[in-house]
Amino acid sequence: MRVRRAWPCFGLTLCLLACVPEDSNEDPPVPFPGLDGLGGDASVTDPGKDAAVPDPFTPPRSLVIATYNVENLFDLRDDPDTDEGEFTPRAGQWDAAQLTQRLTHLSRVLIALDADVVALNELENVEVLAQLRDAIVEAGGERYPYLGHANSRDPRGIDVSLLSRYPVLFQIGRPINKAHPCLDEDGAPVTLDGSHPEARPVLQVDVNVDADPEADLTFLVNHWKAKGRTSFPCDDDEHRLRSGHFLAELVDGLRRDRPLVGIIAMGDFNAFEFEGPLVQALDARLVLDPRPRLYNAWAGGGVTPHDRNDNRWNNAQNSSYNFSGDWTRLDHLLLTPDLVDGSGEWRLVPDSVGPLSAGYLLSGGRPSSWDLETGAGYSDHLPVRLTLERTD
Repeated sequence: MRVRRAWPCFGLTLCLLACVPEDSNEDPPVPFPGLDGLGGDASVTDPGKDAAVPDPFTPPRSLVIATYNVENLFDLRDDPDTDEGEFTPRAGQWDAAQLTQRLTHLSRVLIALDADVVALNELENVEVLAQLRDAIVEAGGERYPYLGHANSRDPRGIDVSLLSRYPVLFQIGRPINKAHPCLDEDGAPVTLDGSHPEARPVLQVDVNVDADPEADLTFLVNHWKAKGRTSFPCDDDEHRLRSGHFLAELVDGLRRDRPLVGIIAMGDFNAFEFEGPLVQALDARLVLDPRPRLYNAWAGGGVTPHDRNDNRWNNAQNSSYNFSGDWTRLDHLLLTPDLVDGSGEWRLVPDSVGPLSAGYLLSGGRPSSWDLETGAGYSDHLPVRLTLERTD
């Protein structure tokens, strides 16, 4: 097995190819090509100058994977192209002191989460992602040398991101460009086709965790249209159905071309585990029999198949979000079945799935949302994590 070193890219430079070590005579690694009809913008963001893989490199026997919607983490630059709302920089409202406090609070959560790879929703850009990465270190946490990020056309300017302790071989933001027919508010037929900023992209990140030249795992970071939000030109659920169909095609293409690479789709899907966008459009289910396209890891946290939200057993120990007073699961970790049944290189550890529901993350029986006026709180979501172990 050949030891792989990190590829330094400096100054948050965006590279079309992953970089090779400066002293290497090897040809640059060829990134995974765009799937037909599912293109996007490829980039590898700055991994930091200390990002070299240790030599010799000892592959891990287990990995903690997590997803966390951090709720509106914005920078201090007023972007005229986005509606930053209450997070438009101004003294005494959203300023350097507020941002520092937010970064400190989120660092506390991410240190406690202790994930090797964590998907993040609702960060404004890659610069504030790097600030969060640095704040974790300043708070005493382990460094995340590798960043994943995809810009979105969301009017609020919120993007999809990822932090990794292991090398990112390739990443690409794939716009959700699949056409989806639906009816507008007047009942007239229209098509969601990407001509409006209807959806944030899916961030695909290929990660190497064993120093072999090939990717071991592919992560697909999602943030689907929110429930109850004004959506143009169709009902918000139609937007999520469109995202589900797109993600299904993306997973199928990746499995067809790289069948041995496990896939984890993760993020804030804004859909309950029993709803159509996840179950019908994506075929993401809480069972392995019949074999689904993706296995919803909440089943490994004790959630059983059902067809409605049942608050008799929903709580902060098996949910991630409190929706209109009801504990629910909008944040999901979805795995290809080989990552569950042991037929691949990695396997889900039984009973490892669940939210980080520490007391400081809760207030009034729900997640302690960030309060712009007081500077208290963390996020309106709880982070969710699982553990994978090697099968060999």
